[in-house]
Amino acid sequence: MIDDEESNGSNPSDSEMDCNEDNASITDKSSFTSKNGLKLPTGISISSKSQCCVCRIQMVPPTVTIQKEDRSIIFIRRNIFIPKGSRCCEIHTSNGYLLREDFFKLTAYKDDYRIFNLNYIVNTMQKLRKMVNSNKNVDFDDPLSLSGIEYKNLTGFTRTRHDRVLSYIPASALKTSINRSPRCAIACLLMKLRLTMSNSVVASMLGIDNKRKVTDIIHSTSAALVKYFVPHYLGLAHINREKIIKKHTSSIATRLLTETYVQKTMICFSAPMRTRFPSFSEASFFMVLFSI
Repeated sequence: MIDDEESNGSNPSDSEMDCNEDNASITDKSSFTSKNGLKLPTGISISSKSQCCVCRIQMVPPTVTIQKEDRSIIFIRRNIFIPKGSRCCEIHTSNGYLLREDFFKLTAYKDDYRIFNLNYIVNTMQKLRKMVNSNKNVDFDDPLSLSGIEYKNLTGFTRTRHDRVLSYIPASALKTSINRSPRCAIACLLMKLRLTMSNSVVASMLGIDNKRKVTDIIHSTSAALVKYFVPHYLGLAHINREKIIKKHTSSIATRLLTETYVQKTMICFSAPMRTRFPSFSEASFFMVLFSI
């Protein structure tokens, strides 16, 4: 995912740039320069609080505001400008960002010319340069780089399941480094388990320059999962005695372990088994005990 670089110094804020773009009035479409910036032909998406900018139907809550990162990437890759504050249905997003399939479903509502502030163009070029320089064969940090099928083929997990596992791991357990993010670290372990590839192959696929770093990533990720994720689903650390009795005990088990009559019957059956047939007196004793 491309990190938005905040404007500083003489650069205008994002809200100021959006304001300049929205208030721009274009009278001469034959000229591509103006005193306010550069006039460019671009597609413009629907901007409405009630209509989805992806599927263009009436939205039903909950809805999601298109993230600034998604707006930038769509403008760079598809030349579609999404006005600030545009919203979409929640089903088109995962963890707040557009899904890859819905990224390509979004189409321009109309084609027009827009005046873009020069600082906005410079920032966009910086994002494009960063996107090209950080491009890897497999990038799990970019929600648009892999389709749902590709994601599952590589890791065995859907993106939603991956997000759920990641939610259990605190930021201090898997720190972000130049080699990998926490999401990429978990994906590295899942790929190793699913595809049984060598560490050198995994390193090549994920853009890691040393196979030993893959070994370190796998070890640290395994330790984090064992400490923070496994206890929630394996063993009894995630549950207490009262919850077991109330929600996980069958009616027959409750009767056998609580009723007085049944307890005496259980004492009868807890007597040691004998290999020989009991005598008449012993048999009479067991019959009397069973009837107590």
